[in-house]
Amino acid sequence: MTVRAGREFLAIPGPTTMPDAVLQAMHRPAIDIYSKQMNELTESLIRDIGKLFSTKGKSYIYIANGHGAWEAALSNVLSRGDKVLVLESGRFAIGWGNAAALMGAEVEVLKGDWRRAVRPHEVEERLRRDTDHKIKAVVVVQIDTASGVQNDIEAIGKAIKAAGHPALYMVDTVASLGCMPFEMDKWGVDVAMSGSQKGLMTPPGLGFVSANARALEAHKKANMATPYWSWSEREGAEHYRKYAGTAPVHLLFALRQAIDLLHE
Repeated sequence: MTVRAGREFLAIPGPTTMPDAVLQAMHRPAIDIYSKQMNELTESLIRDIGKLFSTKGKSYIYIANGHGAWEAALSNVLSRGDKVLVLESGRFAIGWGNAAALMGAEVEVLKGDWRRAVRPHEVEERLRRDTDHKIKAVVVVQIDTASGVQNDIEAIGKAIKAAGHPALYMVDTVASLGCMPFEMDKWGVDVAMSGSQKGLMTPPGLGFVSANARALEAHKKANMATPYWSWSEREGAEHYRKYAGTAPVHLLFALRQAIDLLHE
Protein backbone atom coordinates (compact mmCIF):
# COMPACT_ATOMS: atom_id res chain seq x y z
CA MET A 1 0.00 0.00 0.00
CA THR A 2 1.20 3.50 -0.81
CA VAL A 3 0.23 6.39 1.44
CA ARG A 4 0.68 9.93 0.24
CA ALA A 5 0.10 13.09 2.20
CA GLY A 6 0.21 16.58 0.77
CA ARG A 7 1.15 17.66 -2.70
CA GLU A 8 3.48 15.93 -5.13
CA PHE A 9 6.43 18.17 -5.90
CA LEU A 10 8.31 17.81 -9.17
CA ALA A 11 12.05 18.21 -8.57
CA ILE A 12 13.69 18.04 -12.01
CA PRO A 13 15.31 20.83 -14.07
CA GLY A 14 12.14 21.23 -16.10
CA PRO A 15 9.27 21.34 -16.54
CA THR A 16 9.21 23.04 -13.19
CA THR A 17 6.46 23.02 -10.59
CA MET A 18 3.80 25.55 -11.57
CA PRO A 19 2.25 27.92 -9.03
CA ASP A 20 -1.44 27.39 -8.30
CA ALA A 21 -2.23 30.79 -9.79
CA VAL A 22 -0.73 29.73 -13.14
CA LEU A 23 -2.71 26.46 -13.13
CA GLN A 24 -5.90 28.33 -12.23
CA ALA A 25 -5.37 30.85 -15.03
CA MET A 26 -5.89 28.04 -17.56
CA HIS A 27 -9.09 26.79 -15.91
CA ARG A 28 -11.49 28.96 -17.87
CA PRO A 29 -13.46 28.89 -21.11
CA ALA A 30 -11.76 29.61 -24.42
CA ILE A 31 -12.16 33.06 -25.94
CA ASP A 32 -12.65 34.21 -29.51
CA ILE A 33 -9.18 34.14 -31.09
CA TYR A 34 -10.16 37.12 -33.26
CA SER A 35 -11.38 39.27 -30.37
CA LYS A 36 -9.93 42.49 -28.99
CA GLN A 37 -9.20 40.63 -25.75
CA MET A 38 -7.05 38.11 -27.63
CA ASN A 39 -5.19 40.87 -29.47
CA GLU A 40 -4.47 42.71 -26.24
CA LEU A 41 -3.26 39.52 -24.54
CA THR A 42 -0.81 38.83 -27.38
CA GLU A 43 0.46 42.38 -27.48
CA SER A 44 1.05 42.42 -23.72
CA LEU A 45 2.97 39.13 -23.85
CA ILE A 46 5.16 40.11 -26.78
CA ARG A 47 5.97 43.36 -25.00
CA ASP A 48 6.84 41.59 -21.75
CA ILE A 49 8.92 38.90 -23.46
CA GLY A 50 11.05 41.72 -24.85
CA LYS A 51 11.40 43.05 -21.30
CA LEU A 52 12.47 39.63 -20.00
CA PHE A 53 15.14 39.45 -22.70
CA SER A 54 15.99 43.15 -22.05
CA THR A 55 15.76 44.09 -25.69
CA LYS A 56 14.15 46.72 -27.87
CA GLY A 57 14.19 44.24 -30.75
CA LYS A 58 11.30 42.21 -32.13
CA SER A 59 9.91 39.25 -30.17
CA TYR A 60 7.98 36.23 -31.41
CA ILE A 61 5.91 33.49 -29.73
CA TYR A 62 5.87 29.97 -31.15
CA ILE A 63 3.70 26.97 -30.32
CA ALA A 64 6.80 24.84 -29.73
CA ASN A 65 9.28 23.66 -27.14
CA GLY A 66 12.88 24.85 -26.98
CA HIS A 67 13.93 22.65 -29.89
CA GLY A 68 11.36 24.42 -32.02
CA ALA A 69 12.66 27.80 -30.88
CA TRP A 70 16.16 26.64 -31.93
CA GLU A 71 14.85 26.08 -35.45
CA ALA A 72 13.05 29.41 -35.44
CA ALA A 73 16.24 31.24 -34.46
CA LEU A 74 18.45 29.44 -36.98
CA SER A 75 16.12 29.39 -39.96
CA ASN A 76 15.40 33.09 -39.89
CA VAL A 77 19.01 34.31 -40.08
CA LEU A 78 20.98 31.59 -41.90
CA SER A 79 21.21 30.24 -45.42
CA ARG A 80 22.06 26.68 -46.36
CA GLY A 81 25.81 26.21 -46.33
CA ASP A 82 26.46 28.97 -43.78
CA LYS A 83 28.99 28.11 -41.10
CA VAL A 84 27.99 28.06 -37.42
CA LEU A 85 30.43 28.02 -34.49
CA VAL A 86 29.01 26.05 -31.54
CA LEU A 87 30.47 26.77 -28.09
CA GLU A 88 30.48 23.53 -26.09
CA SER A 89 29.79 23.47 -22.35
CA GLY A 90 27.38 20.57 -22.10
CA ARG A 91 24.71 18.87 -24.16
CA PHE A 92 22.43 21.66 -25.29
CA ALA A 93 24.63 23.93 -27.41
CA ILE A 94 25.74 20.74 -29.15
CA GLY A 95 22.08 19.89 -29.70
CA TRP A 96 21.46 23.32 -31.20
CA GLY A 97 24.41 22.72 -33.51
CA ASN A 98 23.04 19.33 -34.52
CA ALA A 99 19.78 21.02 -35.47
CA ALA A 100 21.70 23.54 -37.58
CA ALA A 101 23.53 20.73 -39.39
CA LEU A 102 20.27 18.92 -40.17
CA MET A 103 18.91 22.17 -41.56
CA GLY A 104 21.82 22.53 -43.98
CA ALA A 105 24.41 24.59 -42.12
CA GLU A 106 28.10 23.73 -41.78
CA VAL A 107 28.82 23.27 -38.08
CA GLU A 108 32.10 23.61 -36.19
CA VAL A 109 32.30 22.88 -32.46
CA LEU A 110 34.69 24.89 -30.30
CA LYS A 111 35.57 22.05 -27.95
CA GLY A 112 34.90 22.41 -24.27
CA ASP A 113 33.63 19.97 -21.69
CA TRP A 114 30.89 19.50 -19.10
CA ARG A 115 33.05 20.69 -16.20
CA ARG A 116 33.70 24.31 -17.14
CA ALA A 117 32.22 27.31 -18.84
CA VAL A 118 33.17 28.53 -22.31
CA ARG A 119 36.42 30.51 -22.16
CA PRO A 120 35.89 33.84 -23.92
CA HIS A 121 39.54 34.18 -24.96
CA GLU A 122 39.25 30.92 -26.91
CA VAL A 123 36.23 32.32 -28.76
CA GLU A 124 38.12 35.50 -29.61
CA GLU A 125 41.16 33.56 -30.83
CA ARG A 126 39.06 31.32 -33.08
CA LEU A 127 37.20 34.24 -34.60
CA ARG A 128 40.42 36.17 -35.24
CA ARG A 129 41.62 33.22 -37.33
CA ASP A 130 38.47 33.37 -39.44
CA THR A 131 39.80 36.18 -41.61
CA ASP A 132 37.38 35.37 -44.45
CA HIS A 133 34.43 35.66 -42.05
CA LYS A 134 33.04 32.28 -43.06
CA ILE A 135 31.49 31.87 -39.62
CA LYS A 136 28.04 33.47 -39.81
CA ALA A 137 26.80 32.74 -36.30
CA VAL A 138 28.10 31.83 -32.85
CA VAL A 139 25.71 29.82 -30.65
CA VAL A 140 25.92 29.18 -26.91
CA VAL A 141 23.67 28.47 -23.92
CA GLN A 142 23.56 30.70 -20.85
CA ILE A 143 22.98 27.71 -18.56
CA ASP A 144 23.32 24.17 -19.88
CA THR A 145 20.69 22.06 -18.14
CA ALA A 146 22.66 18.84 -18.56
CA SER A 147 25.94 20.05 -17.07
CA GLY A 148 24.75 22.92 -14.88
CA VAL A 149 27.44 25.13 -16.44
CA GLN A 150 26.73 28.86 -16.46
CA ASN A 151 28.39 30.75 -19.30
CA ASP A 152 29.36 34.41 -19.07
CA ILE A 153 27.27 35.74 -21.94
CA GLU A 154 28.49 39.31 -21.47
CA ALA A 155 32.16 38.27 -21.61
CA ILE A 156 31.64 36.12 -24.70
CA GLY A 157 29.91 39.04 -26.39
CA LYS A 158 32.88 41.25 -25.60
CA ALA A 159 35.21 38.61 -27.04
CA ILE A 160 33.27 38.52 -30.32
CA LYS A 161 33.42 42.30 -30.49
CA ALA A 162 37.14 42.35 -29.66
CA ALA A 163 37.78 39.96 -32.54
CA GLY A 164 36.11 42.44 -34.89
CA HIS A 165 34.02 39.60 -36.30
CA PRO A 166 30.58 40.15 -37.88
CA ALA A 167 29.09 36.77 -36.85
CA LEU A 168 25.65 36.89 -35.27
CA TYR A 169 25.68 36.10 -31.55
CA MET A 170 22.88 33.68 -30.63
CA VAL A 171 22.03 32.58 -27.09
CA ASP A 172 19.82 29.84 -25.63
CA THR A 173 18.20 31.00 -22.37
CA VAL A 174 15.79 28.09 -21.85
CA ALA A 175 17.19 27.28 -18.39
CA SER A 176 17.98 30.84 -17.36
CA LEU A 177 15.32 33.32 -18.51
CA GLY A 178 13.38 34.59 -15.51
CA CYS A 179 15.91 33.03 -13.11
CA MET A 180 18.99 35.24 -13.53
CA PRO A 181 20.05 38.44 -15.30
CA PHE A 182 20.02 38.49 -19.09
CA GLU A 183 20.75 41.72 -20.97
CA MET A 184 20.31 41.02 -24.67
CA ASP A 185 20.97 44.52 -25.99
CA LYS A 186 23.60 45.50 -23.43
CA TRP A 187 25.61 42.30 -23.99
CA GLY A 188 25.52 42.45 -27.78
CA VAL A 189 23.29 39.40 -28.32
CA ASP A 190 21.65 39.39 -31.77
CA VAL A 191 19.20 36.50 -31.32
CA ALA A 192 17.95 35.02 -28.05
CA MET A 193 15.54 32.12 -27.56
CA SER A 194 13.81 30.44 -24.65
CA GLY A 195 10.93 28.19 -23.60
CA SER A 196 8.01 28.40 -21.22
CA GLN A 197 8.57 25.45 -18.90
CA LYS A 198 11.42 26.46 -16.60
CA GLY A 199 11.90 29.91 -15.09
CA LEU A 200 8.67 31.11 -16.69
CA MET A 201 6.64 28.52 -14.71
CA THR A 202 4.30 27.73 -17.61
CA PRO A 203 3.47 24.34 -19.15
CA PRO A 204 5.75 23.16 -21.97
CA GLY A 205 4.60 24.22 -25.41
CA LEU A 206 5.64 27.84 -25.92
CA GLY A 207 8.91 28.97 -27.47
CA PHE A 208 10.20 32.53 -27.65
CA VAL A 209 12.68 34.29 -29.92
CA SER A 210 13.87 37.89 -29.87
CA ALA A 211 15.90 39.48 -32.66
CA ASN A 212 17.74 42.78 -32.91
CA ALA A 213 18.19 44.98 -35.98
CA ARG A 214 21.26 43.06 -37.21
CA ALA A 215 19.36 39.78 -37.05
CA LEU A 216 16.35 41.27 -38.81
CA GLU A 217 18.63 42.51 -41.58
CA ALA A 218 20.20 39.04 -41.93
CA HIS A 219 16.68 37.62 -42.15
CA LYS A 220 16.11 39.49 -45.41
CA LYS A 221 18.81 37.39 -47.10
CA ALA A 222 18.37 34.07 -45.27
CA ASN A 223 17.00 31.16 -47.27
CA MET A 224 16.33 28.57 -44.56
CA ALA A 225 13.03 30.10 -43.43
CA THR A 226 9.82 28.11 -43.86
CA PRO A 227 6.25 29.42 -43.49
CA TYR A 228 5.76 28.36 -39.89
CA TRP A 229 9.03 29.70 -38.49
CA SER A 230 9.42 32.79 -40.70
CA TRP A 231 9.44 36.15 -38.93
CA SER A 232 8.14 37.83 -42.08
CA GLU A 233 5.08 35.59 -42.12
CA ARG A 234 4.31 36.64 -38.53
CA GLU A 235 4.36 40.36 -39.27
CA GLY A 236 1.00 40.53 -41.07
CA ALA A 237 -1.86 42.68 -39.79
CA GLU A 238 -4.11 39.69 -39.08
CA HIS A 239 -3.77 38.53 -35.49
CA TYR A 240 -3.72 34.80 -36.35
CA ARG A 241 -0.43 35.31 -38.20
CA LYS A 242 1.30 35.97 -34.87
CA TYR A 243 0.94 32.22 -34.25
CA ALA A 244 0.87 30.99 -37.87
CA GLY A 245 -2.69 29.85 -37.15
CA THR A 246 -4.78 29.21 -34.07
CA ALA A 247 -3.40 30.80 -30.90
CA PRO A 248 -2.53 28.51 -27.93
CA VAL A 249 -5.08 30.38 -25.84
CA HIS A 250 -4.83 28.57 -22.50
CA LEU A 251 -1.04 28.47 -22.52
CA LEU A 252 -1.13 32.22 -23.09
CA PHE A 253 -3.42 32.70 -20.08
CA ALA A 254 -0.90 30.72 -18.03
CA LEU A 255 2.05 32.73 -19.33
CA ARG A 256 0.30 36.02 -18.61
CA GLN A 257 -0.21 34.97 -14.98
CA ALA A 258 3.37 33.68 -14.65
CA ILE A 259 4.90 36.89 -15.97
CA ASP A 260 2.62 38.90 -13.66
CA LEU A 261 4.01 36.85 -10.76
CA LEU A 262 7.57 37.60 -11.90
CA HIS A 263 6.79 41.31 -12.04
CA GLU A 264 5.34 41.18 -8.52
